[in-house]
Amino acid sequence: MSRRLIISLFLVFLFVAIRTVPIYAGDQTVSALANLSPMAALALCGGMFLPQRTGLLLTFGAFIISDALLNFHYQQPLINAYSIILFLNFAMLFVVGYFIGNRAGPSILFCASIGGTLLFYVFTNSAAYFYDPAYPSGYSGWIQALTIGLPGFPPTWVFGLRSLAGNLVFAFAFYMVLRPQTENAGLYNATRAT
Repeated sequence: MSRRLIISLFLVFLFVAIRTVPIYAGDQTVSALANLSPMAALALCGGMFLPQRTGLLLTFGAFIISDALLNFHYQQPLINAYSIILFLNFAMLFVVGYFIGNRAGPSILFCASIGGTLLFYVFTNSAAYFYDPAYPSGYSGWIQALTIGLPGFPPTWVFGLRSLAGNLVFAFAFYMVLRPQTENAGLYNATRAT
């Protein structure tokens, strides 16, 4: 097993733990760590930096495992509408990362992380608007879903900022672990050829 695969498996284990452990730690921990999930960053960077098969297995393996643990905790069916929406979001991020490829530097990763977070935010909050009957129907209900959310919960923009912070931190952590090895391998091959 290669060093890169071992590091990737460790990161996936860590990412699953970060996504699922807070819900088992209590309401206070859930509130403090809400939406600091690394899954979007894993999908984007898995598509960018990992070989296609490895990236698919690790990204969606981590998603399926963590989603199953979350759905079990919340007594939801293993496959539900929200899980499908999340899966489609992560698949979209993986494809974007794949097309960007491992040629991307920090500035491209930064922009892709922001863009991916915005798409994820709009997509998931729009889905909440359509599936949650507590939102008023019409344009005002959709805007409410994108901004203040439902009464009794923190505003959705707070979750959006937390998602952005988590995605940036985890994407750059993934970049620092995987990208320098690719650059070093290219430099090694270039010097070896001369």
